[in-house]
Amino acid sequence: MSPKTRPSDPITVIVVEDDVLFRDSIRELIDDSPAIRCGATFESCEDALVALQDELAPDVILLDVDLPGMSGIEGISHFRRVSPASRIIILTVFDDDDKIFNAVCQGASGYLQKSASAENVGACILDVVAGGAAMSPHIAAKVLSMFAQYSEPKKEYGLTIREKEILHHLVGGVSKKHIAETLFISQHTVETHLKNIYAKLQVHSQIDVVAKALREHLI
Repeated sequence: MSPKTRPSDPITVIVVEDDVLFRDSIRELIDDSPAIRCGATFESCEDALVALQDELAPDVILLDVDLPGMSGIEGISHFRRVSPASRIIILTVFDDDDKIFNAVCQGASGYLQKSASAENVGACILDVVAGGAAMSPHIAAKVLSMFAQYSEPKKEYGLTIREKEILHHLVGGVSKKHIAETLFISQHTVETHLKNIYAKLQVHSQIDVVAKALREHLI
């Protein structure tokens, strides 16, 4: 497994999934995309973690939840320690509030159900590598609902109305391109607003922005 060294290099993905049929189908799906390749597949977190000790980090780890031995949720923190540059996407049949909450809090970059279409899975992989936080609208709504139950007082960071609009769309899983189209502004303008948001919230990535916005009720 090799990390990308040039923009033209395919995105490297490993799959951790104990269901043989699904593991094989997701590998074929990944390899059918010219922009993505499957570096390896594993039946358990333990096997993947051992392999990552000796291999270069993949760009993305596609991780099932219900695994033999260490669960996918438990595995997130281990993968982040062994391969901190890798983005983690949880791919599961579960639609459970606790599992979603735990995955996001542990540092997952995306959460998709296994019923997601091949196109959506591929788009999710590309999105998280670009710095996005990929979730289906249904999952994003659940995350918003869960964080809304917390009572931490809202902090003021001096965000403008436009910056709050963009932040709201980001938390909803909307891409920068679609934000620009929705607000009738250029992508360059969106990027400028994002830089200002990063500076005001003192974060360095889109994932951190979304996490902080949810945690502190900024929208």
